[in-house]
Amino acid sequence: MLSGGFNVIGFSWITSPAATELEAIVLDWLGKIINLPEAFLLSGKGGGVIQGTASEAILVALLAARDKALKAMGMGSLERLVVYGSDQTHSSLEKACMIAGIQKTNFKALPTNSSMNYALSPEVLKKAISDDLSAGLRPFFLCATVGTTSSTAVDPLMELGKISQDHGMWLHVDAAYAGSACICPEYRHYLDGVELADSFNMNAHKWLLTNFDCSALWVKDSSALVEALSTNPEFLRNKVFKVMDGFTIVWCYKFTDLYKKSY
Repeated sequence: MLSGGFNVIGFSWITSPAATELEAIVLDWLGKIINLPEAFLLSGKGGGVIQGTASEAILVALLAARDKALKAMGMGSLERLVVYGSDQTHSSLEKACMIAGIQKTNFKALPTNSSMNYALSPEVLKKAISDDLSAGLRPFFLCATVGTTSSTAVDPLMELGKISQDHGMWLHVDAAYAGSACICPEYRHYLDGVELADSFNMNAHKWLLTNFDCSALWVKDSSALVEALSTNPEFLRNKVFKVMDGFTIVWCYKFTDLYKKSY
């Protein structure tokens, strides 16, 4: 709200030191309110950054995970990369895969049912990963949801996180809808297992009565985003360049105008 009122130009730290520092501090506050692990805060290797929407946050996390995987496998391995969600996962994950160049057949929307309240079954995920590995594919990204749009399903983060770690997959937790509720101690257990995630997102512009658009994204390792998405052209360079600029220079235009979404 303050940034909007003052028409802040947030390209980098040098164009608006106050807004950049305020963003980092406030997202640390919000992370502590939700009781996120310290690894997601600036005191660790991670930190928070405001995105336009959860759709944008999913895409940013997916691109960082994709680049990390390709650096390990070789840049010619893109067609082998596999992304997992459930049939309740927001459609923005599928759109993010299209933008990131993931093969259409390698986006797996795994089936759910009423027996688990439409949450993603760890056993179903294990079977899908096993099948894909046998086919010579490389599972690299899983999007788990806390409060799906269609059914308010909550995926079992702890179990899914362990599977992700076993296979070296990036785990993104999309808590855009219900994450705000986890500020209440009686609902915090829905985030148990978030310590195993690589990125976490919630929308302050939903239940926290914040103006649209304010979608908070935290990552455990900020360097993954900086390396995958930063640009450093001459006209943006300055003598006080900081790691924080890796976040603010990721998009130097109104990204939401290019990536239509309603999330």
